Amino acid sequence: MNCYILIGGRSRRMGRPKEELFLDRVAGTAAEVFENVIAVQRNGGAAASIATIYESPHDDQAPVFGVARALEHAPERCFILAVDYPLITAAVLRFLRERFESSSALLLAPIWSGKTQMLCGGYDSRLLPRIEQRIAAKRYDLRGLASESEAEILAEDELRARFDGEPLMNVNTVDEWSVASGQRSGKTNLTTDH
Repeated sequence: MNCYILIGGRSRRMGRPKEELFLDRVAGTAAEVFENVIAVQRNGGAAASIATIYESPHDDQAPVFGVARALEHAPERCFILAVDYPLITAAVLRFLRERFESSSALLLAPIWSGKTQMLCGGYDSRLLPRIEQRIAAKRYDLRGLASESEAEILAEDELRARFDGEPLMNVNTVDEWSVASGQRSGKTNLTTDH
């Protein structure tokens, strides 16, 4: 199964591209679980340190464009992972992959911090036509896709009982990064440890 890491965000709130901060760690962790780990970059963005594919040109900014590009590239089911998850562990990814492989759902996503984590989940390439329709209608919300599709959403209680810490913490701001760095206590380099 391919894992596609979305790196095309602008990272304005972080002050530096999240790709620079987190990609090596996130990709290294994903490589422990998936056969191929491929970055999905916005059109015109720089190639990553790993195999990179590019979104089609578009005027708006939303992760749905990266998901669509990944599903175009994927031969079948795949895993979508944003670079925003620097605390992700191989154990969590392995669990999510196994649940998706054993599920008949077209989409699998966990709930963490009360939100469905649409950028850390399994997607079936058969969702691509539905995603393309949503893009054409400028309906970019991936949570809306989950509510319209055959989706398996994993309860936060189940995940927190199984996994310690904050492995599904989505980091978007400097303050969140400070919290994430604290979660990795005893580790000195957030960008390279895994």
